[in-house]
Amino acid sequence: MKMLILTYLVSLSLLAGDLYNEILVDEFTDEESVALTFSADEDNEIFRKWGQIVCNEGSLLIGIEDTDSWHFEDSIRIKFRFDKNQPFERTFKFDTDSSFAYSYSEEIIFTVLDELRGSGSFIIQLEEADVPMRFTNIYDSERKVAKFLDTLISKSDC
Repeated sequence: MKMLILTYLVSLSLLAGDLYNEILVDEFTDEESVALTFSADEDNEIFRKWGQIVCNEGSLLIGIEDTDSWHFEDSIRIKFRFDKNQPFERTFKFDTDSSFAYSYSEEIIFTVLDELRGSGSFIIQLEEADVPMRFTNIYDSERKVAKFLDTLISKSDC
């Protein structure tokens, strides 16, 4: 019976994305950064599928990593779709060594935050990826985005 419950809980966690607020502390300087992190349904230790909006050295940054995709140029098109809303596409810079797409554009960051607030699920598709990153069953996104913005204002220099 315990094994059945454990299997059920593990399968539930694979079918749901995660959205959480973090305070990141630099181990050398003890400086704090505020972050809103989202992990995809299929995020695991082998293939990383996640994103983060973070205050980085006084600037807001959005970053998305999908180590299961391959791209060889320094910019990449990314599609977003929140719930059943109209999809939109933006261009990010791309670090080919780490498969990490990022942007300092406040227009992109606040569009994502606005769409994320109140969403129950969303999809992100990197230009070269075969399969989109899915974030389903997101719990309490309205409160988490509001908490991120409040913490951002009170604890950072962004």
